[in-house]
Amino acid sequence: MEDTDIKTSRESTKKYLAVISLIDRIENRLRWSELAFILMNLIVIFITMSFLAAVLDDTGQPLNPIFMLFIFFSHAIGISINAFWAASSTRLQLKLKLRYFQARYLERKLNRKGEYIISDESIFFNPKIRKVESPDGKETVFYPTEGFLRMDGFIGGAKPRILSLLMPLLFFIIYLSSLISFISMLFL
Repeated sequence: MEDTDIKTSRESTKKYLAVISLIDRIENRLRWSELAFILMNLIVIFITMSFLAAVLDDTGQPLNPIFMLFIFFSHAIGISINAFWAASSTRLQLKLKLRYFQARYLERKLNRKGEYIISDESIFFNPKIRKVESPDGKETVFYPTEGFLRMDGFIGGAKPRILSLLMPLLFFIIYLSSLISFISMLFL
């Protein structure tokens, strides 16, 4: 009977380490994909705004339809990048949420006292406690509990999913406002 328990414990430990490895890979992929999407957006915005400034600088000549088509096309590319960014980051966040759920289950199954790596961190960021201590008591981290940067407030609650959806929205608003301003300049 003990042999079966030890074998089950070893298999659970292997599964736990595999899930932790998957979580790390998904978080790294999310981080690098967001940097890539930001870079793509900045390139498209720079090219669009440079071309727009060059086209609108020649005020004496009528706008060429090819130039107008290029400007509309670049805005469509930028908006498409942001739509794909929001969809892919949501998909990665759902995968990450599943892996966190699996890791918490395996932590409970392994039942190692005081060593919960992936567990919900909200119990540590209690405003009454204002610090996080290591299980052995050798290390203590104090965190802000007042002001905008408080860890139990907006910044502490800013999970990657929220930021992954706000950044594409910000770039979408930039594209949309520049497109509206370009269209309004055409008709003035």
